Amino acid sequence: MCPVPPRRIHRGRGCPVVAPAPDFGQSAHVSDGGHECCEACGFDGSVYDDVALAQSIDALGERWRALLVEAAAELRVRPSPDIWSALEYAAHSRDITALHAFGVEQALTQDEPRYPAIEADAMIEASAMTYNEEEHDAVVAQLDREARRLAACARSGGAANWSRGMTIGEQRHTVRRLLEHALHDSIHHLDDVERGLQSLRS
Repeated sequence: MCPVPPRRIHRGRGCPVVAPAPDFGQSAHVSDGGHECCEACGFDGSVYDDVALAQSIDALGERWRALLVEAAAELRVRPSPDIWSALEYAAHSRDITALHAFGVEQALTQDEPRYPAIEADAMIEASAMTYNEEEHDAVVAQLDREARRLAACARSGGAANWSRGMTIGEQRHTVRRLLEHALHDSIHHLDDVERGLQSLRS
């Protein structure tokens, strides 16, 4: 089940100005029913049944591909110095999707694995140094591959096992929660890109 290791998040030298790691801030929370919700982008994990959740993850590559084509000349342009470009957001969501595919595979094949806490902001900001230098076709192809891998892992494990989990630091994440967060990350940042393009073109 999902034998391919996650794509390595690379570090390197790149543009001198690095936007802060994307943060959903206080807009994202977990509902009483255990589903991820976000006031900013309207995401509500409870509206996705098991089939729809996997199908929506499967479709992420095509959604990103269409939006990056629409970005055209603004593909690598930041709406402001502290807001990522369309390509940077896509590369970020590619890496987040890959990490969640790895997490789901571990949760489904290991007995409640535990990992030390991650300095997520520092890791994301280091990785982002070269996002805007990447080839957009490769980024979309990788994102599509990782999204389909994530959905395939979830399906092969069976929805009955989506209550299985993994713990990072002191926080336990179920497979269902990992799937919802991976989908939310892309949906939220697709919205960020659309708003950024509107700002650039206004």
